[in-house]
Amino acid sequence: MQNTVQNKTYRAGASVVVQNAPNPGLFYIVRKGRLAIDTEHRLSDKVLSRFEPGDSFGLVSALTGHHFLVTIYAETDAEVAEVPIAKIGEYIRPEPTLAVKVLRLYSRELRTLQQHLAKLDFKGDRDASPERLYSVAARYREAGKTHHTAHALKVYIEWAGQHGGQKLAEARQEFEEVKGELRQVHFGHKATHVAADTMIFAEGEIDQDIYVILQGTVKLVRFARGHEFVIDVLGAGELFGEMAFIEKAPRMGSAITVSDAQIIRINPEQLVSAVAVGVLQKIFENTARRIWFAHQRLTIFRIDDPQMRLYAYLYNLMRNQNLRTKERDTGDRPYRFEITYAQLKSLCGVLQLKGESEAQFLSNENLLIEEDAITIRSRKKLADQISFYRARTGQVIAETK
Repeated sequence: MQNTVQNKTYRAGASVVVQNAPNPGLFYIVRKGRLAIDTEHRLSDKVLSRFEPGDSFGLVSALTGHHFLVTIYAETDAEVAEVPIAKIGEYIRPEPTLAVKVLRLYSRELRTLQQHLAKLDFKGDRDASPERLYSVAARYREAGKTHHTAHALKVYIEWAGQHGGQKLAEARQEFEEVKGELRQVHFGHKATHVAADTMIFAEGEIDQDIYVILQGTVKLVRFARGHEFVIDVLGAGELFGEMAFIEKAPRMGSAITVSDAQIIRINPEQLVSAVAVGVLQKIFENTARRIWFAHQRLTIFRIDDPQMRLYAYLYNLMRNQNLRTKERDTGDRPYRFEITYAQLKSLCGVLQLKGESEAQFLSNENLLIEEDAITIRSRKKLADQISFYRARTGQVIAETK
């Protein structure tokens, strides 16, 4: 396996990577010339079809060890840096402009995937405008989370006052009732302590800030199909709010601390200079992981059998955890996830299972389904169940390797 950065030159017409070949753990950055995707293998939803100096590819396949989906060739004579995935932070930190460009590219890809996923929700749940803040506040009021209600109403009022929000008068009145519950966080230039269960930003909110977690955990959540569901749970060294790289777009979810946390708030221009090499490395790795997981969710939605969707999602939760912790675990140790059965169904687009299917799922001895968590007792047994389904139906689902 390559352990050092290498700059390679290619003549026009030469292949840089070939479709279906395994990625040997390398991230590619174009330094000179121009690359293109083979037209026979072009992906309709690809953010780039041509790569110029500063453009990059291979981050997700390097992290996951998957094969290349397309052939990329040198359209002109070109020079390409091959960066081992473990060296990305070290390689890219001396070039802040390049680092921001690369992260902006992958943030755009992640946002595109999330927009595809949002199309699978109910029409009313797809609205990403700041007007959604008012309904988010109402959902949290119903759940008894008045401190979250106060945050959502506050930012809604600030936006609606300038843009003529439809519920401005109602929001002002309701905010008076809950403003005493507001948990304001004053971020400075250094790490800031944020108490558990504090909303950092709300779904529909507009701002440009990015956050890096130094200690503690933060969950990203959004409302869909009548439920608040967890998009991701992030830990030390991970960042969130990176969609601010793209434009002043509404937040697609809310960020809430799970535990007491130490968090740095930065703007995109400060990102590279404000964090250490190790943190920058984690930023790239976790951006890749989140893109991979979003792809897996889209694949899961194409599974016909709703019960198998649930199993495939749970299996990918295990793979997601392994990628986060860099474990190459194929054993039978248990995996516990803080997700309810209702949330699992919601995440998989399953409104309900038929009585017999639901009974089979709930009685599966490989699963421990609690009120607030689901535990998979054996990874291998779940993989075998998914493989059996694939063999029986011939349907392509999320890979189990």
